[in-house]
Amino acid sequence: MNRVGIMGGTFDPIHLGHLIPAQYAWHHLGLARLLLVPSASPVHRPRHAPAPGEHRLRMCRLAAASLPGFSACDVEVARPQPSYTVLTLRYLAESLPPGTDLVLLIGEDNLSSLHTWHRVRDILTLATVAVLPRPVADPQDLTALGEALGRGAVDSLLAARVPSPLVPISATLVRDRVRAGRSIAGLVPQSVARYIEDTGLYRVPAPAR
Repeated sequence: MNRVGIMGGTFDPIHLGHLIPAQYAWHHLGLARLLLVPSASPVHRPRHAPAPGEHRLRMCRLAAASLPGFSACDVEVARPQPSYTVLTLRYLAESLPPGTDLVLLIGEDNLSSLHTWHRVRDILTLATVAVLPRPVADPQDLTALGEALGRGAVDSLLAARVPSPLVPISATLVRDRVRAGRSIAGLVPQSVARYIEDTGLYRVPAPAR
C-alpha cells in the first residue's frame, strides 16, 4: 500500500520536536513518504506573524534532506487561499497516484480543537488521522470534540496515537533563544541552525497582527 503521511504546521522554524515524532510515525505507520507542509497563513493562529513562507519552506527542505522518505511540499505557501487542511488533502488526493492512502499527522495538543477545523468531516473522509504525542500543560478536554464528531470518532482518534517519546521543544523556545543570542544546537537540525544564522531569522521579534 502506498501510504503518504502529511504533517502540516507553521514550522517557524521546524525543529526536533516535529521531526522526532514524525520519524517514529514514518516507521510505525509504514509510510512510503512523509510530506512536511508549511502553512502560508495559519488559520488557527491569526495573531502569529510567521517568517516568510519561502524561509520556512527552505528550512523544511533542509530538514528533510537527511531523512529518507521525507520531503517538503509547497502546496500551501504557493496557494493564495488560507491554509485549510481540507484543501491540501483534496489537492494531494487528486495529484498523487490513484490508490494512495493519505495519513494526516496531527499533534495531540490539536485534538481538543479539531472539531473547529474547516470541513473536519471531509478531512476525516480524505485521510486517516494519526496523533503524535505533544507535551501539554493540562489534560485535553475532548467533550466538545465528542459532541461534534461522536464518541466513536474520539475513541478512534485516541487509539491512533503513534508511540513516540515526548520532545519538549517548541518553535517559540527556538525563536527566543535566537533572539537572546543563545545556541539552538540540539533543538533543530544543524542545517536549519546554519540557515537561521546565515539569514538572520528571528533576531528581531516579528510584529503581532
